[in-house]
Amino acid sequence: MTKVKIAFTSTIKQEKESETFRKSGTGELTEHNGITRVSYLEDGEVPVKLLIKENDVIIRRGDSASDYSQLHFSVGQKKECHYVAQGYQMDLTSRAKIIKFFPKIDGSRELHIEYDLFSGLYLVGNYTVTLIFT
Repeated sequence: MTKVKIAFTSTIKQEKESETFRKSGTGELTEHNGITRVSYLEDGEVPVKLLIKENDVIIRRGDSASDYSQLHFSVGQKKECHYVAQGYQMDLTSRAKIIKFFPKIDGSRELHIEYDLFSGLYLVGNYTVTLIFT
């Protein structure tokens, strides 16, 4: 287990609007048999866990059995997801276009995901998430 600093950037594009969010924190990273696990507290209070495999990522945010969001990404495939906002659960589908997890020159590691989210057949938006672990 390695302690890491995490820089999180998310860009959301919905119709003609775009918004970018940035967060940072500290967490733990472990690697075993080609699987990387990362856990950290978002805003110092919301637990986030990532499971990273080649071309497949699961992000779980929250800790209670009924109030958590889970996004699943696999390149070129649609994956079922659910997202909780203000106590309301939305069942969504993701389709990842790009998943890159790579070491950087400075010794840090970067996870970059570009994906679309759908509610049924309706495109909710296009998203980009980047996490840098140092």
